[in-house]
Amino acid sequence: MKQPKQLITKRITERLQKINDLSDRVASVIQINRNKHTLWANIEKNKLTIMTDNSLFATQLRFQQDVIRQQINQQLLIKLKSIKIKLIAPPAQAKQEVGEKCFQISSQTTDILSHIAEGIDDEKLRGSLKKLGR
Repeated sequence: MKQPKQLITKRITERLQKINDLSDRVASVIQINRNKHTLWANIEKNKLTIMTDNSLFATQLRFQQDVIRQQINQQLLIKLKSIKIKLIAPPAQAKQEVGEKCFQISSQTTDILSHIAEGIDDEKLRGSLKKLGR
């Protein structure tokens, strides 16, 4: 007798395979490479749900949804009532800590800043320009 865990794993594997096959069919209808675009498709209650992580690609899918529905209906011999396009949030990325931005100013630029600073009456602005020139 099979263990419950084996039965659940088998069902999950079968379901994922069906989703993958359907996603491949949708990709072939709109002639895209699934290696370049994230695309997942699922059918529940005569409603096709297509998920992607690219907003531009999702817009293209919305314009082509009637063609997709017709082709999938013919291929699978079913009657889809509607298509829903969902945008998946991109995976979270760790924020990189940015240190102080360092840049170098040429000696000519330093001279120009010092010259400009001499002609400014405001002490804070003059100090800031001289500090930039160091």
